[in-house]
Amino acid sequence: MDKNNINKQHSEIRRAIIELQEDVYDEEEVRKNQLNISLRIGNLSGILLSHLNYEDLFIYPSLTQHHDEKIRKMAQDFQEEMGDLSSQFENYQHKYLRKPEALKSNTLEFIKDTEQILYKISKRVEKEEFELFLIID
Repeated sequence: MDKNNINKQHSEIRRAIIELQEDVYDEEEVRKNQLNISLRIGNLSGILLSHLNYEDLFIYPSLTQHHDEKIRKMAQDFQEEMGDLSSQFENYQHKYLRKPEALKSNTLEFIKDTEQILYKISKRVEKEEFELFLIID
């Protein structure tokens, strides 16, 4: 496992989250910055989905076969807890990028949905870095 590459990807994800949060903190900002928000969601999507795909196809299957039972169990628990994050993010993305008017007509819902999905992404990154990846050589 290339921890440096994963840490770099995690940094890119954090940066993309912060950039999106800059425009999604109140209804007026959402209405004013609809195009910029859409671009930022697209940017996060490119970084995040590639990263999650890599982890879900290669990292986690490898860790669930690890010789250390503690690592196997933790990897399985992580998969169960956060394994559908890709589909959750894709649903969020489709909801607001396929119908851009949803940003303007449902700004409060958009803000709430954005906060929830960004929290889940941040939680996964944090748990991986400070729990799972710390115990792996």
